[in-house]
Amino acid sequence: MAKHFDDKPMRETDATAGSAANDRFEEIIERVKAAGAEIVKDTTGPLYIDFDREEIEIGEQRIVEFNLNKMDFQITRNVKNVRITGDYNNKSLEDLDRPIIEIKLKRKPELDDDWVVMDLEDMF
Repeated sequence: MAKHFDDKPMRETDATAGSAANDRFEEIIERVKAAGAEIVKDTTGPLYIDFDREEIEIGEQRIVEFNLNKMDFQITRNVKNVRITGDYNNKSLEDLDRPIIEIKLKRKPELDDDWVVMDLEDMF
């Protein structure tokens, strides 16, 4: 990696960071498929928050559900391009240069209704 004059590594560009996070998510899905999982749902849509009595779109959400070894799993990726700054009556929305990407994994027994959050590291 290239170095600055003060010997600190260069920061990843914003576009590269977002692309790398997307690639990691796709890699997880491919590993799940390779393990023999059956994908039962794969949807992408807008991500909303409540902001001053309105729903505001702040990014995108992708939900992938699959079944592996009689266990249901759900991986959610939220890509946030906007964040709330301030508090109480002084809240405002701020566009982000680099998206905030959150990936969550949940599992539940096939015939159960309650999802339990688990660590992605424990999946493999």
